[in-house]
Amino acid sequence: MKKLFCFLFLVPTLLHCAYAQQALTDTTTWHDTNAKAKHGLAVIKLVDNRTVHAYLPTNAIGYINTIDYFRKNPEVRPFPKIQYIPVNDLEVVEMRGFHLENMRAAGHPDILAMRVLEGPVELFMMSGKITDNLPGVVFVASGLSLFTTAAFLSGAAVENNRWFVRRNGQLIALKHSNFREQMGQYTADCLGISTQVKQGMDGFRYKDTPNIIKLYNEFLQQRATN
Repeated sequence: MKKLFCFLFLVPTLLHCAYAQQALTDTTTWHDTNAKAKHGLAVIKLVDNRTVHAYLPTNAIGYINTIDYFRKNPEVRPFPKIQYIPVNDLEVVEMRGFHLENMRAAGHPDILAMRVLEGPVELFMMSGKITDNLPGVVFVASGLSLFTTAAFLSGAAVENNRWFVRRNGQLIALKHSNFREQMGQYTADCLGISTQVKQGMDGFRYKDTPNIIKLYNEFLQQRATN
């Protein structure tokens, strides 16, 4: 009887230890979810300089106001409850090779935008959820290059993109209402680009921002080598 009692006591104890070890492994190694999952693993730098891990939505190009997330892997039992965090609490997010930053310096602390172009001028983009516009597309899990994806989404697919540019550490928000004047002045040292922007030429309008910045970066890089 005593041996049977010890065995019955030992079994749940071992099961508990095994489960605890599994949970510990999951939270310390931080396994990503599968490529089609609605939430993926992200490394987040908070405004207080702490770095944390969480699982953020993968069906968005940037975020605004509030982000739903899971503190632990949503594919591992016991399944965690969804939680919410204000975008204002975040500074930088690294997720599946993509880099997102809070647009606080441009006067928009409620926007976390994705960097889609690097160079002398960095271009950031915020479109929010894209599943309504492009069914089946999961941008963060996409294998497309940043520029290819940004250029594709800059057209009629997503008309109301929010664009931000940063050069020499100065981040500014581009405005749809006075884009010609604003971008014309921004690229004023390249007359070929600036003139076409101011005239509203095809391929140099607000929705064409990725192409404009790509061309302008090529101009700046070429000038720097001369």
